[in-house]
Amino acid sequence: MRKRRDMHPASIETMGVPRLVLTHGQAIWLLCDLGFDHGVKRSTFNYYVKSLRKLGVPFDPANDRSNGRRRITYGFDEMMELSLALLLRVYGTLPDAVTTGLQKFRDQLRPIYHQAYLDLLSPRYPSASISMVGANRVLMSGLYLDLNLRYAAGQMVTFGPPRTLSPFEALCIYVQSEASARSYLPINISSLAGLVLARSKQVPAARRGRRPKQS
Repeated sequence: MRKRRDMHPASIETMGVPRLVLTHGQAIWLLCDLGFDHGVKRSTFNYYVKSLRKLGVPFDPANDRSNGRRRITYGFDEMMELSLALLLRVYGTLPDAVTTGLQKFRDQLRPIYHQAYLDLLSPRYPSASISMVGANRVLMSGLYLDLNLRYAAGQMVTFGPPRTLSPFEALCIYVQSEASARSYLPINISSLAGLVLARSKQVPAARRGRRPKQS
């Protein structure tokens, strides 16, 4: 019998973004650690993430088909897409416009995820600040993501195309946001990328032994 070995998530620092290789169980642990399972049981959350896979998030359906020798693994791009999808839930459900949009603009979004992480190391834009008399100054930094989401009467109606914003541009959108047909405000995508990679270092090891059942 082969001796079991611990399998830790791979995080190999290269010239760009650290490389992640997470099992499904490790991905669920990380998402829960980030608070995306708030208010539901772990088993319920696990089922929800599996249901997203069937809808094509974060894998293309053709790439999600496993055989007896292959397991699904999650890299940085997949964890960012899942995290973004979970942030965009409305009353615990991901709108169809978001599911479709994440797939349609996947090739545009994934370079943005990488750019967002690299912005933590070498900021592309200067920080923006907010201040008022008698209060501390608040700084905004990082790369912001505008998904061009629009919703009205509680329904998401449009998604994309995505674009990146400086902290100042994001702040202007916050200030000028209209209430009649509201847009989803920009997301600090650098902050999200930093959280995903920082917490991935704490993911428990997965056990290697007999091949686990497919998710």
